Amino acid sequence: MAPPENDGRGKKKLEEESSNGVVGSNVADSDSDSDHDYGMYVDGRSMSRKLREEYNRQVDESEGFDINLGLPLEVSVVAPINPQWGFENIPRYTELSHMAIDDFNSQNNKRYEFVKNLTVNTSLAAGFWCRITFQARDADAAASDAVKTFQTLAWWGIDGDKEIIFCRLKKQSSGEGGERPPDSNVDVKAMQ
Repeated sequence: MAPPENDGRGKKKLEEESSNGVVGSNVADSDSDSDHDYGMYVDGRSMSRKLREEYNRQVDESEGFDINLGLPLEVSVVAPINPQWGFENIPRYTELSHMAIDDFNSQNNKRYEFVKNLTVNTSLAAGFWCRITFQARDADAAASDAVKTFQTLAWWGIDGDKEIIFCRLKKQSSGEGGERPPDSNVDVKAMQ
């Protein structure tokens, strides 16, 4: 049996994107990249092409540490790396930051003390890969220079194992896009 001809009358009409870049769940979005299983919201709606491109740009430029799409707080994204907005300072993530700064201190002969997490972005793989940006205070520095911003890539396995892959001072965004500090290839380290 031959497939029915498509004269366009049976196509679903594309809904207009709302102000937050969400496309309705009953839409056949011709701009969507069907090879990817991300760019969806938990309720099944598709993310607009513009927001997907912005997400990808932010992940690429920040190694997954700085993702800020400006989405409403009630929206949860299903993507390879998910921001944990509103949960940055729950015990699971603060414990990893404490471990990271302790690691940094022992490797660099410093005395930083954890202050608070600023952002936490996670990805799933038999546990959580956690990309955490946090502040720590240098106990040996003057008050005006005491607080610094750090980034850590940490692992929290489903078996409870925890490991700090690296902890570093947050690099300043140069806008160049290609420059990364030595020993900071997150994708390679995550696979090891």
